Amino acid sequence: MAENEPEERVLIRFACAKVVREAAACLGDSMGQWKPLADGLEPPVRRLVVRLRELKDQMDVSTTTLAAKTAYSRSSWERYLNGRTLPPRQAVEAISRVSGTDPAQVLALWEMAEYARSNRGPGNKGPRSKGSESKGPENKGAGSKGPENKGPGNKGAGSKGPEGQRASRRSRPAVIAAVVAAALAVLAVAGWMTLRDDTASAPSGQQQATRAAAQPSGFACHYTRRNGRLLAGHSADEPLVVLNSGGEQVVEVQCLLAYHGHSPGRIDGLYGELTEKAVKELQRAGGAAVDGKVGPQTWALLRT
Repeated sequence: MAENEPEERVLIRFACAKVVREAAACLGDSMGQWKPLADGLEPPVRRLVVRLRELKDQMDVSTTTLAAKTAYSRSSWERYLNGRTLPPRQAVEAISRVSGTDPAQVLALWEMAEYARSNRGPGNKGPRSKGSESKGPENKGAGSKGPENKGPGNKGAGSKGPEGQRASRRSRPAVIAAVVAAALAVLAVAGWMTLRDDTASAPSGQQQATRAAAQPSGFACHYTRRNGRLLAGHSADEPLVVLNSGGEQVVEVQCLLAYHGHSPGRIDGLYGELTEKAVKELQRAGGAAVDGKVGPQTWALLRT
C-alpha cells in the first residue's frame, strides 16, 4: 500500500479482493474438485463418502447450498465429504431426499461404514464420529462454532484467522491438481443400485449359511427372481467380468456364487483370486468351459 494512498481507495481494494476470493472458493466447490481421501480410511467409510460426493455432484451445488437445503452446516458437510467425520444417519437421509435418490441404498452404505467405524481396533487413530454429530439437525447461525474453531491458537483447516486464509491461498494450485485427479477417480465409480421384487424366492438353509459365511461386513445380497432369472440386487446387466474387475457387476457375481454354494470370500466388489476360484468351481459343476471368466454361459449358470 502506498504511503499516501487515499483511505477510500484502500477500502475498495480490500473489498474487491475479498469478493474475488469468495467467488473463487464457490467456483472450486461447485465444480466438484475433491480432496483425496486419507489412505487409512476404512473401505466401507470410503465407499460411503464417494457415494455422498456423487450425490452432491449430481445436484451440482456448493456445500453452502447443500447446507441451506438440509439441516446441517457447511462446515459439517465439509467434514462428512472429506471423510474426517462419519455423518449421522439423519444427514444421509437428508442428502438422499434433496437429491431425489432412494435413501435405502445410501443408508445401506452408511450402516456398513458405521459398523466398520464402531468395530475398529484401539490402535486406529483415524477420524471418528463425534457424539454431537449424531444428534440430528444443528444450529447453523452465525454464533455456531464447530470443533475446528475452539480457540485463537487453532491453525487447522477450520481456522478463520488471516494466517489460515493466506496459507490456503498459497497452496491452492497444488490442491487443485490433486483434487482434479481425485474427481476423475470418483467419476469412474459406478452408482450402486438396489433391485427389489415382491416375488422373491427364499434360499435354502444351506445356501443361507454359505451366504452368511461369505460376506462378513461386505455388501448385502437381496435375492429375487424376475422372469425366471435370479437377481442379487446389485446389477441386472451381464457384461464380461474377469480377474481384477470391480464394480456392482462383480458384487452381483459374488452374491450369486454364494447363493449357489461357491464361496467367493468377502463380498466386496473386487474380482480377486478367491472369486475366480469360485467361478471355476461353478463352471466345472455346470459343464461350462473352465476359464474363470464370467461370460454368457457362466451368467446363465449364475442366474438359474
